[in-house]
Amino acid sequence: SSGINAEYGDKLALGLTAAIPLLALSKVLQIQANFSNGHTGQLSFVTSLMNVLGTLARLFTVLQEVDDQLILANAGIVFLLNFIIIAQFFLYWNVTPQTVQKDKDH
Repeated sequence: SSGINAEYGDKLALGLTAAIPLLALSKVLQIQANFSNGHTGQLSFVTSLMNVLGTLARLFTVLQEVDDQLILANAGIVFLLNFIIIAQFFLYWNVTPQTVQKDKDH
């Protein structure tokens, strides 16, 4: 019985380890695109807000219920990157692709 749990734990750790760079890469690419474009474009504020609130809840739950640094690191990194995307909405609040183009034309 303990062999099955250990094997499951190893697979879970491997999956989480693989997921961290993939999740981070997707968020970093979005952050970079927003920064390069000077606006958030078609990105939904509501969806991004739900992402950050969901990852905040996950982070809180992990801190309360789980004693695993890998899971904590995963939740923390994803929360931080989601938070940066929300911050970009406020940074570029009144900026649209059209206003960026007007600034480039002048």
